Amino acid sequence: MKTATSPDLHQFGLIFDDNAWPLLYVRFPSKPLRDEGFEYFIERYTAMVERRTPFATILDARGLTTAITAYQRRRLTEWFEVTGELAGEHHFGIATLISNALIRGALKAVTWVAPIPVPVRPFGSIADAAPWIREIFAEQKIPITSSIETLLAGRS
Repeated sequence: MKTATSPDLHQFGLIFDDNAWPLLYVRFPSKPLRDEGFEYFIERYTAMVERRTPFATILDARGLTTAITAYQRRRLTEWFEVTGELAGEHHFGIATLISNALIRGALKAVTWVAPIPVPVRPFGSIADAAPWIREIFAEQKIPITSSIETLLAGRS
């Protein structure tokens, strides 16, 4: 059984908080990630997928003011090529928090054009994402725990 730990704040400013597992909270820093930071993100995310247990993610990118670089987009594409099947088996949803409505729309359009193996939905806040998160947990027949409720209610 997992015990609560402090969220992992890495030197790159990324936060990986799995205290509400199987709901993972990942926050990107407000400044763009250097390539080393993005590699760390991929490494940590891979470790979550390799747990081989069903989970969903809140990916909080509200602080970002620029998109990821071309190199980082390529690395993400490569990651999906290598890890996509396993991610599709165990990772049942990503609620991506983005402040800018135009960027949210662009993300939605991109995932229609180039589908990825994990359902991704853009939202402006955790409160906006909460109904969808509850829905996908219900579809997976995974109960909403008090730690998940705390995460859904405790971050704006």
